[in-house]
Amino acid sequence: MKKLLLILVLFAFSTSINAQSVSKDPRADAYKGLKIVFQLTSADTVIHQTLMSQLKNYFGVAPDMQVEVVCHGGGLEMLVKSTSVVQKEIKAYADKGVSFVACEFAMKKRKVTPDQLVAGAGSVISGVMEIAKKQQEGWSYIKL
Repeated sequence: MKKLLLILVLFAFSTSINAQSVSKDPRADAYKGLKIVFQLTSADTVIHQTLMSQLKNYFGVAPDMQVEVVCHGGGLEMLVKSTSVVQKEIKAYADKGVSFVACEFAMKKRKVTPDQLVAGAGSVISGVMEIAKKQQEGWSYIKL
């Protein structure tokens, strides 16, 4: 009986060590140094929640990547306190270095003031020009 118990303990220990050694996928090294700029133009809150889920996945693989989310058009709704369903997530990711910015042209058109933006959000003069600048600097572009 003692031998069986010893075997079970050793098996559990070796399984634990194996699980720890494969937790970091060696393929993740290919994603080091990524810089991604997301363009968000949709007011759809499901898309906003999906973006937060995607960010969790991406940072799980490449915790050192740089991310900026540029919101204009309907996407501005994600950054407005009264309409955002992901305020906590935005603040948490902003605290980790993700930049969430609102287009000031869109803000003006929709009569949104800077104090109406969620914690962790900033603004840029032009959302489209910000995206173009990031692309010139070597950032990858993803439209949501």
